[in-house]
Amino acid sequence: MSKLLFLLFAGPFYLISLLPLKIHYFVSDIIIFIIGRILRYRQTVVTINITRSFPELRYGQIEERVKAFYGHLAEIIAESMWMVSASRKKLNKIAHFHNPELLKMQFAAGKSVIIVGGHIGNWELLTKMDHFGEGNPVGYSGDELKFIYKKQHSSLSDKFVRWIRESRSGIELIESNKAARYILKNRDKQACYFLFADQAPLPGSKFVTNMLNQQTLMINGPEIISRGVDCPVIFINMVRVKRGCYKIKFTLITDKPSECEDGFITNRYAQLIESSVRDNPENWLWSHKRWKRGLEDNIIKG
Repeated sequence: MSKLLFLLFAGPFYLISLLPLKIHYFVSDIIIFIIGRILRYRQTVVTINITRSFPELRYGQIEERVKAFYGHLAEIIAESMWMVSASRKKLNKIAHFHNPELLKMQFAAGKSVIIVGGHIGNWELLTKMDHFGEGNPVGYSGDELKFIYKKQHSSLSDKFVRWIRESRSGIELIESNKAARYILKNRDKQACYFLFADQAPLPGSKFVTNMLNQQTLMINGPEIISRGVDCPVIFINMVRVKRGCYKIKFTLITDKPSECEDGFITNRYAQLIESSVRDNPENWLWSHKRWKRGLEDNIIKG
């Protein structure tokens, strides 16, 4: 039954994805206008998050940023649907690397790397990263690209998400609750792991930093795992230059995590996220309830 339901969803979805990207943008703009402006989907969450992150802004400026975010969200929806059937030639044009040599150097040295990033730009497109540019500018490709993701509660939804992200690529998706064990077990196999840890951590997380003018609980899994396998940690930043065009830049956090002080990697990661958000405020996923729990609510007392 679930297979039949999946086909009923996936078939039409794939056919729609074949439409030109311009049409996807047009349709998604209408959808977001209805969702954001009429139904006001998470508008309170978005407004509060932006207001607390940028206390210097006036009401009108906050409204502008809220509107800009929903415009950005519309583009994510359009591109994520389009990429399901997009050819390598088309994907090649949508994103460009600023400094691919930083990642390729690690590949040439035979190292695995951990890529940390955020819900910045269109993170879904990164599952097609080895299609950007001529040849393979970053070295890692196909099943060497491992994306850590949160499994959906519904088996049908989970199958659909995996299909969208894995379609037309050889990447591997790894459930977040199995990531640490998987990486440690395969530490001798060269791979590029993507761990996006900019959302709210689970109850019990105790790492606290300051980000966007607020005390912020951070997931420090990337730091713990990278120290366990002693592989480089690189931050990925994806900035929308214009509609249908992104620039991707890598920043080395450390190539010797086992020698870093406790907290260095996670704090540096938070700083890089904040820097990216400040430079391009509409480029982040403001609709997520990032600060939904206070410190006292999140820390489990033993």
